[in-house]
Amino acid sequence: MYFISPDNEYPRHIGDIQLVEPSYKYGDALPDGWVEVADATPPTAGTDEVVYEDFPTEVDGLMTRNFVTRPMTAEEIERRDAPETAKAKLLALGLTEVEIEALARGLVR
Repeated sequence: MYFISPDNEYPRHIGDIQLVEPSYKYGDALPDGWVEVADATPPTAGTDEVVYEDFPTEVDGLMTRNFVTRPMTAEEIERRDAPETAKAKLLALGLTEVEIEALARGLVR
């Protein structure tokens, strides 16, 4: 469950409300200024896209989670396509398994 605080801070959670109103439990009337945010399903990102959550928008009179899709930047694509491990990076540079093992054991300076 998500909320917007009276100071327009988002996301906030039930614990944030309870910091102000310790006796509050879900189902009680929200304290003044707090707004409940309806859940929404994020879209599926395409191959070179990123989905992120933006500030909620009003849908049918309810503040609702708002997801935005945007193209990945060149840096994000490069990071996504980079080798995942140091060993993979060293292999991509042309080192052999034996050389990598020697480096890992500190046998090569």
